[in-house]
Amino acid sequence: MPSSFFASAVVILLLGQPAYADRLIDAPGVNLVRGHCSACHSLDLVTSQRGDRRYWLNLIRWMQRTQNLWQIPTAQEEEILDYLAVHYAESQWGRRPNLPPQLVRAIE
Repeated sequence: MPSSFFASAVVILLLGQPAYADRLIDAPGVNLVRGHCSACHSLDLVTSQRGDRRYWLNLIRWMQRTQNLWQIPTAQEEEILDYLAVHYAESQWGRRPNLPPQLVRAIE
């Protein structure tokens, strides 16, 4: 069975469930984030991150490349990115600053 079929089935099942206390900001796109993201990990992982649209897109691509995240339909991916870039953007209280280059060990 194609993975896109499985992914769609998971999203439909999760979107059909009543909202639960996940601490996501209630706004357009929240149900797609719930459906796609919570299929693999806690939504606390989403709410602990901060970044711009490029950050979130790179994170999705990394998960697709290394964690077997399915291909998200383009319209859904755009709505997810819109939601995350607005409600979980970088801020003063968000993510810590990047480490200085001299403290970062090369990953091989």
